[in-house]
Amino acid sequence: MAVLETIAQVPGGLRNAEIHRRMRIPKSTCSYILSRLEQKGYLTKNDATGRYRVGLTPVALAHNALREIGVRTIAEPALYKLATATGLSAGIGILERGYVLIIDRVEGNDFVRDVVESAEAIAPARHRPTRHYPVREDRAIGRELPAHTTAVGKVLMAWLPEPALLKLLEQRGLPRRTRKTITSKARLVQELESVRELGYAIADGEYSSGLRSIATPIRNAAGFVSAGVSLNGPITDVAWDDPAELVELVKSAAREISRRAQFLREAPSAID
Repeated sequence: MAVLETIAQVPGGLRNAEIHRRMRIPKSTCSYILSRLEQKGYLTKNDATGRYRVGLTPVALAHNALREIGVRTIAEPALYKLATATGLSAGIGILERGYVLIIDRVEGNDFVRDVVESAEAIAPARHRPTRHYPVREDRAIGRELPAHTTAVGKVLMAWLPEPALLKLLEQRGLPRRTRKTITSKARLVQELESVRELGYAIADGEYSSGLRSIATPIRNAAGFVSAGVSLNGPITDVAWDDPAELVELVKSAAREISRRAQFLREAPSAID
């Protein structure tokens, strides 16, 4: 697993010699591990360059892991409804090892239209005003994001028990992503208190400049926050002209997801 993680961090992969030096293990041991991982499909080797890259077997494992998170299938109708109504992108996130893990995402109509137009008319697209979207890697399902930089991360942290929150902050810290990223523990704790009072969180260019997101909590049958649903897109999008309406739409989606999953024993308004 350490070998896989080491290789995954380097675009284009690594050679045997580079891996054994980085990991400080004997070259022969490294060769044996690499050959076994290659046989099982965890790694692939480029014979021309000698570089090993992560194979497709982990993708199959990841698919099985995501399948076990039942909320994904139940959440999709609400996500499509959100994306269609707003033109923004809708997603579901959970807290995993101190990071926000994106487990499902539906792109908004505006994003899809812009991608298609850019692909069909590259030259005209260069002269059109371009909107800021997250790069593909940051939009991918399974992507881990620093919790304090995203709206869904703030929602998930806001309802953590205090010891768990303090442990998370100690382990992960508050690394800066943009000039708007919250890097003060005191300021973050204050904002999380506000999130609990309001029932939603906003991240304004804190993970990526020019992007904004709103998130609300999804609760399980016991009333605990188990996931978060979010809307996100370029700050310049006209959808942000009425943030109050967006908040209500996201809250409504969270209630719908919770009902479908039979997370709530109480009336739908309990999620507020």
